[in-house]
Amino acid sequence: MPAFYPDAIVRRVDRSRKLEAIVLWTKDIRNLVRHDGLARVVRTVPTVVNYTVTGLAGTDWEPRVPRFDRQLDDLAAVVRLIPPRAIRWRFDPIVPTDDWLDRFRAVHDGLESVLGPVDTVTVSFPDPYRKAVARTVAAGLEWPTVSPARRREMLAALVAEFDREREGNPVRLCCEPELLDLPGVAQARCVDGDLFQELYGLALGGLPKDGGQRAHCGCVVSTDIGAYTNVCGHGCLYCYARPDAATETASSGGTGADSG
Repeated sequence: MPAFYPDAIVRRVDRSRKLEAIVLWTKDIRNLVRHDGLARVVRTVPTVVNYTVTGLAGTDWEPRVPRFDRQLDDLAAVVRLIPPRAIRWRFDPIVPTDDWLDRFRAVHDGLESVLGPVDTVTVSFPDPYRKAVARTVAAGLEWPTVSPARRREMLAALVAEFDREREGNPVRLCCEPELLDLPGVAQARCVDGDLFQELYGLALGGLPKDGGQRAHCGCVVSTDIGAYTNVCGHGCLYCYARPDAATETASSGGTGADSG
């Protein structure tokens, strides 16, 4: 929604009677600065941004995601509006290309050049939704299956990339409880009341878990204003939320018009 439907976010915020904070997910952060209404919202409402940067932008996996150099430029503008720690990095999903760990290192280093220390990352592995697998095969690529043993190896490699003196559990996992016994790995909380309390002084640390989410989701209670009718224009192959090809073709023109 930040990339393609900023007006919808602004409308919802402006008519909200009780709004304490906002959490945004995006791979394209620039509208937080260049869209006047959304920039106003970010300046006036406590905001956390889950920023997905995988190093795959512009490849077949993420064909219309802004390239990494522009993602960093846009990020530098956004951190003038919100605290750097309000930007939470997602390397999500982990697509196991031959250079996956080099990509991780490059993204981590780039983000630190803008934000300062990046102590945590939220990750997951691609889920084989039928339509996602089908579109990946149609693009001439192999679906990125990762065995349970390989997942553990990859997560251990990610933990080793962080200074363990700075953060006890640098790698955060979304809804994969069977892997939480690994040292340095913890449950992710993409909607984190404690973080809002730390950054903005809001008394949100004691909020209960969001009962509308999956059983192993760590997010606190919140209201989701997104909808699957808001078709994303990034075209990522692995995305579970993309419609089938016929629907996407019919809807993509509206997405482009809305994004400006």
